[in-house]
Amino acid sequence: MTKDSGTRRKSRINSDLADDLYIRIIQKIGLEKRYADPHYSARQLAKDLDTNPRYVSEVVALHTGGNYNALVNGYRLREARRMLTSARYAAMSVEEVGLACGFASRQAFYVAFHREEQITPLQYREKMKDE
Repeated sequence: MTKDSGTRRKSRINSDLADDLYIRIIQKIGLEKRYADPHYSARQLAKDLDTNPRYVSEVVALHTGGNYNALVNGYRLREARRMLTSARYAAMSVEEVGLACGFASRQAFYVAFHREEQITPLQYREKMKDE
C-alpha cells in the first residue's frame, strides 16, 4: 500500500465503490439491526455483502475514521441509551439492556458505555430519569 501525503493510506478501492459498499454496510448493520447479534463479525458481514473483510475494514475506516467494532458499538450504544431512557424498558435491568443491544457481556457493555458517557449505564438511567 502506498502512502499519500505522508500520513494517509491510499485506498485500494475506488471512491464510488467505497461509497456504495459503505451504504450497504450501514443498511446491513443499522437498518437490519445486525449490531444486536454479539457474534456478527466483519467476516460475516463481508460474506453477506459478497465482498472481503479487508474491504469492509478499509471502507469503514475511510468513512468513519474508526474500525468495524467501533461502528457496531456506536449502534449498540445509541440503542442502549434509547432503551435506558424509555419507560417501555424500565423493567429491564441494565445488564439485560446491554445484552439486548448486542453486547456479549455485562462487562463489555459497561466498559463501552463508560468510555463514551463517562458514567455507568445505571447512573445514566438514573440521571435521565431525574431530568
